Amino acid sequence: MIEDLDVQPPKPWCLACATALVRAGDPVMTYRPLDEEDAYRRVLAGGSTQALPFR
Repeated sequence: MIEDLDVQPPKPWCLACATALVRAGDPVMTYRPLDEEDAYRRVLAGGSTQALPFR
């Protein structure tokens, strides 16, 4: 899970939902990991849409 810090109040996202946002091309970029391993960081590093990779 992550917490989206770009909205007030911060919004929590489950990993599957946050991953779907990345694949749709609308990733959460300012976030706080709510899990110890920060799995979302790996999702962001792995890519996003077919047309536009995120860094």
